Amino acid sequence: MTTAADFRSIYQYNWQVLRDYGEALAKLPREELIKNREATHGSMKNIFHHILSVHDGWLNVAAQGTSADPAMREKDFDEVPSMDPLRAYLEEIIAKEASFLASLRDKDLGRRVKPEWKERSHPLQDALMQVTFEQAHHIGELIALFWQIDVEPPEMTWIDVRLAMKGDPGPS
Repeated sequence: MTTAADFRSIYQYNWQVLRDYGEALAKLPREELIKNREATHGSMKNIFHHILSVHDGWLNVAAQGTSADPAMREKDFDEVPSMDPLRAYLEEIIAKEASFLASLRDKDLGRRVKPEWKERSHPLQDALMQVTFEQAHHIGELIALFWQIDVEPPEMTWIDVRLAMKGDPGPS
């Protein structure tokens, strides 16, 4: 069984990957960032926004009762013009999730949470895994889109990201 301590470690990694991808996306020319690539949410910016919405929806709204930034959460993806507000939203999400995870105990993992878009409630442990896996899926989508424009995407492997977080640039 995954423990609360395991989830704290996983989310440290998740947040680092999101920060790295947010930074890489912010470096793209605007036309590349917002171009409709016929992907899940159109543009690379919108895919990133969706990842943030998944985090905020499951772990802040459903699990804690309130969004990290309700005004940003309500915005249509195309209403957000650039990466700057999304990177700020990311930091608000991370702060709220970090506070929540800091007090999380193993016994809390079975608590039921019900996001507004689901019919039933689900164990918090499943919500934590859902967010992690959905982030991974969409990061994979962004990787493919970076490659299509001949841009090397940021690192995302568990081992290498965690080494870098410890100040060890590798190689692994």
